[in-house]
Amino acid sequence: MRLFWLECKRMCFSLAFLIYSGLVCAFIVLNVSPMVNRSLTEMPAPSHYDVIYASDFGTLKEGVLEQLVAEYKENSYTTYSLGFAKTNSLKANKRALMQTQISALKHSKNRQTFNAGLRRVDTVLGGHSAYTPANAVTLAERPMTKSEAKRDYRLIVKRDKISGTFARVFADIASLIVGILPTVIIISFCYSDRRSRALATIQSKFVSSGRRLFTQYWVSLIVLLLPVLAVGMYFTLRVISLYPNQTIDLLAFMKVTFVWVLPTLMVSSAVGFLTYQLFGNFMGFAFQIAWWLVTTLIGAQRVDGNYGWLFMPRHNSLHNVTYFYDHFAMFIINRVSYAILALAMVVAAILVARVRKGAYRNAFSSHHQRF
Repeated sequence: MRLFWLECKRMCFSLAFLIYSGLVCAFIVLNVSPMVNRSLTEMPAPSHYDVIYASDFGTLKEGVLEQLVAEYKENSYTTYSLGFAKTNSLKANKRALMQTQISALKHSKNRQTFNAGLRRVDTVLGGHSAYTPANAVTLAERPMTKSEAKRDYRLIVKRDKISGTFARVFADIASLIVGILPTVIIISFCYSDRRSRALATIQSKFVSSGRRLFTQYWVSLIVLLLPVLAVGMYFTLRVISLYPNQTIDLLAFMKVTFVWVLPTLMVSSAVGFLTYQLFGNFMGFAFQIAWWLVTTLIGAQRVDGNYGWLFMPRHNSLHNVTYFYDHFAMFIINRVSYAILALAMVVAAILVARVRKGAYRNAFSSHHQRF
């Protein structure tokens, strides 16, 4: 416990943490405040119904064919290899094959045959296109019907209790910033730790390297989550003041912080510890920037409801609530998977630290044997 509080004190009073806290709080407040200022006291007028991803087969088929036919006529298709948009053109033989696939999609009678056709289209394009069963939903946008708008509003008031709706946007924004900044903070922390050899020497006499690294990891999660929790409390008070006569979920922002944001923080922090043990420098931050950028670009294709295997799930919308709850199981699997990945990376970092410590010990022993 003494080691835990010592590491907490060191991180909390570091300049890096103060800068991190300022950036995190400013980023979240500036991006979430405009959304919180929107009123959810009554159902929107028909002219303000939100656009949703349609789940019915007819709308999906129409939306996919509309874009695919347009790209076929221009012979210009957009794919997203590694998350970066790339424009491709097809040669004559593949263009003829694409025409065949379009005809097959037009004559498909059910979702099963339609999905099979989509996979063939994606294969012709070399993969990473919008024409997969998972991605095609983004091509089926349409305004909500009156009944869908009513259901959306009921979910906001009854299930989300208003604050839950704002909390999703809060978690979406918070994940973007904690998906990258903690990595550089942790590497900086480890680097300063190495420079402070006196402290490391004293602690190494009483604590194993594995235990110390594991303690530092949990300390980093607690300390780096504090600014997010603080902003979450601020927005909880904001929502209470804006909706004094409504039933509010007082824990909504806290729940999304631990369920939604924390797994992202766990990974970005673990990347810092693991890459520092492997390279001993800031190279891991370059890796995290690349991962963050790819995830951001992929997520940007569908910001109002995009979960799957994204490192940072997206739901930057006050609506599309039905879609969120329909895919809630997928979202939970995503978050649990990344939490497990983070713990696996920490274990790997501990193993690397032990191997390096053993190598140093052997080298030191060999040096003394020569003399």
